[in-house]
Amino acid sequence: MKGWQVFKIRGIPFNVHPYWIGLLFLFSWSISDQINLIYSDLFNNQEAWLIGFFTSFLFLFSIIFHQIFHTYICLNEGVKIKNITFFFLGAVLQIEKDCQTALGNIKISLVRPLLCFITSFFLFLISNSSESKEQIFINIITRVGVLNLFLGLFNLIPFGTLDGGNLVKSIIWHYSGSKNKGRIILNKFTLFLSIFLLTVGVFLLFSLNFYYGLILFLLAIFGINISKSDDQYLKIEKILKSNNLRELSLKPLRKIEFDLTLSQFNRLIKDENNLDKYFFITKNGRWDGFISVDILKDIPVKKWDLKIVSEFNKSIKNFPCIFEKAPLWQIIEKIEKTNGGTVLIINPYGIPIGLLDRKNIGFFVLKKLGFNITNEILNKIKSKNNYPLGIELPKIIKLMKSKGDI
Repeated sequence: MKGWQVFKIRGIPFNVHPYWIGLLFLFSWSISDQINLIYSDLFNNQEAWLIGFFTSFLFLFSIIFHQIFHTYICLNEGVKIKNITFFFLGAVLQIEKDCQTALGNIKISLVRPLLCFITSFFLFLISNSSESKEQIFINIITRVGVLNLFLGLFNLIPFGTLDGGNLVKSIIWHYSGSKNKGRIILNKFTLFLSIFLLTVGVFLLFSLNFYYGLILFLLAIFGINISKSDDQYLKIEKILKSNNLRELSLKPLRKIEFDLTLSQFNRLIKDENNLDKYFFITKNGRWDGFISVDILKDIPVKKWDLKIVSEFNKSIKNFPCIFEKAPLWQIIEKIEKTNGGTVLIINPYGIPIGLLDRKNIGFFVLKKLGFNITNEILNKIKSKNNYPLGIELPKIIKLMKSKGDI
């Protein structure tokens, strides 16, 4: 998420998203409009805009102030942060490594709401004890205090990725010893709360208050999407951690004899309309190595009858391979490190049993998630060694590592 860098702390860039300019104007207009409606006898239009602007500015500044303390707590708990971008009423952190303990996550979840409450308390204290007769100053301080109180309470709602949601998840993790249990319970509660908010929002939209109904409706849709996304993530995580390849369709090894000429090899590929890139050479019933179809591009056609495949034989040890008992995420990482996007699967005795590529793994994951791939889609992507439907499994694995899930 791009933004304008305003400062750095311990090498971490703090960026402000351009939307904040619009947010500053929107808040200023909204507050000044309220003042014009309620306190028109005390403040003129210019004073109303002054109150609106400084209230909005100080409120947004307090969010930055709270995030600075939150960042120090995160760093002390082992979190590695790449950058921070302030967006809407909070900050989006790009994290390379999450906190790996439940207690540490509880501390991280509490810091921002507590700072909001502390800020609100001191601002109310100042406004109530101030002997200043300047009503504009008192109005600004009181409003910033109210907004901080609201933000603190809002952040404590056990909902999705809010601090309250992370707090509930971490408490369950701390007392149950299961990280996944907290995530599953929070996900169900987020869905339940979202459905409730959706019902209330629709009722308000068509009866009492359109404005608040719209806010609740949009918040409910956001929560439902978060719940569905987290549910999919948990399912994919479970699939990637599995180490049972029996359900996964391995590509059979294409065998050719060591004395096959390149001409015969070329006809074999054309006659069968074969899309396989690698062929495995056998000699007297034993594995002797492998050859790539790319070799035909490097040898002049007139020499194909004089050359046999064994002359270009490469040892199987040079083929990227991994044991069949490895979890799926390790196999994907191995594939991403190869040039051809294919790995050789070997059994515990070191015998090759098949090949795996991005396409096979992608279809397997989608099938486990309940997606049925049509023949039309299969035909369109059968010649491409990519993860189908844009499923970004390497990024998901990177995210799982940053969260300490693997």
